[in-house]
Amino acid sequence: MSGYAELSPAEAQELMQAEDACVIDIRDGNSFSSAHITGAIQLDQTSLGPFLEATEKDAALVIYCYHGISSHSAASFFVDQGFSRVSHIAGGFEAWQQQALPVDHS
Repeated sequence: MSGYAELSPAEAQELMQAEDACVIDIRDGNSFSSAHITGAIQLDQTSLGPFLEATEKDAALVIYCYHGISSHSAASFFVDQGFSRVSHIAGGFEAWQQQALPVDHS
């Protein structure tokens, strides 16, 4: 058992609507700036520490990357940090956009 769930973009959207899930973008800053899932935060080496300290371990986390590959290891990392409700989006941001789900352009 991996300790985290793999969600389709639609399933992730349902979870985000059902509760106040923390949506985490692990792509680079430029990609995040050009477009990201509505309500997402971008985590990198600098912002990761404060996030880990400030976030409840039972918070619902939804993690995504470009294509759903890097988010596997990121989800494992959060499970290792003690988070109990971790999921990632299968297919990543590409799949999210293909489903025409809400995106912010900053």
